[in-house]
Amino acid sequence: MEDSEAGLQDRLSDLPDHIIHEILCFLEINQAIQTSVLSKRWKNLWASVPDLNFNSKGFKEQTFPKFLRRVISKREDCNVRRLDVFTHLPIRLSSMEGLINYAVAHQVEDFRFVSDDVQPVYIPECGSLKTLFLSRCKFGDLRTSFGFGFANLTSLDLYVCWFCYSENDFGDPFASCQNLRRLCLRYCRFPSLKRLKITGFQLVSLEIQGFGYGDRGLQEGCEVEIFAPNLLSFVYKFSKPVDFCGLHFPSLDYVEVHVWQHGTDEATDHDKRRASLCLMSMFEGFGNAQSVKLYCETIQVFISNLAAGDEVVKKKFSSCCFIYLTLKEFWCPGLFARFLIWLMGC
Repeated sequence: MEDSEAGLQDRLSDLPDHIIHEILCFLEINQAIQTSVLSKRWKNLWASVPDLNFNSKGFKEQTFPKFLRRVISKREDCNVRRLDVFTHLPIRLSSMEGLINYAVAHQVEDFRFVSDDVQPVYIPECGSLKTLFLSRCKFGDLRTSFGFGFANLTSLDLYVCWFCYSENDFGDPFASCQNLRRLCLRYCRFPSLKRLKITGFQLVSLEIQGFGYGDRGLQEGCEVEIFAPNLLSFVYKFSKPVDFCGLHFPSLDYVEVHVWQHGTDEATDHDKRRASLCLMSMFEGFGNAQSVKLYCETIQVFISNLAAGDEVVKKKFSSCCFIYLTLKEFWCPGLFARFLIWLMGC
């Protein structure tokens, strides 16, 4: 029995550091710290693990920030490959800034922050960051020059994030991410802007969800412009039509659109007409697309005013018809036949 235990201890002790580090990366940091009792070999290895995974589960509001500070103070002076923070507790801005500044100073490449409550967050410029996921973050008192200062960032996911500009009604928050290839905006809010611009010179994939006026994050009348000369895929889902005043997609290949109107009898004729015109203006930017996927609700927005005989809408719709003549693929569940009838009649 003793020989068996000794053999097991030897196998643990003989593992190279990088193998043990990869094992510990699968654990939350508090669990990784607990492995220090396994053997002398493992005692301090948690302090140099490249991935830090913090989860507030099991902590109280007062103890979680203390735990963050303690881990940082005890950790060896080595780079952070990935930083994950999952919290259901409100965190002081000073605690978050301390953790983020530590990760930035140690060349973090992948940062993921997920919160149950909207948290004010400030992230300094970071040349090492390549992947960023932020959930329920608020960027307050922003100025026109605000932008994510991540020159090497390639993938950005934002979920329920607030952009509160204080001095201007124009914002172009992603222009400084010159190497960004993938951008996903889900239920983000730009409440003070009259014009939102999304600039992505290297952007290949763009997905926008939960977008629209009023409770969808934009003030009424806000114009949206997107400049992405290398964009291949554009997905606009679970949203309402907005005024896309300019879509520059010369390389576009795939489009997926799922929009709806108010969905109730309370929608006025003016609301329906504006929704149709906004949607058709958006489709004018899809002239180079090879594949388009539309949902039933999208088609209903298209045809609601055509059925009413609105000549302005029909003329606008006719100018969009050339898009469908060059498509390689077209998907539309449900109302496809009815849509084709209107298309042929325009």
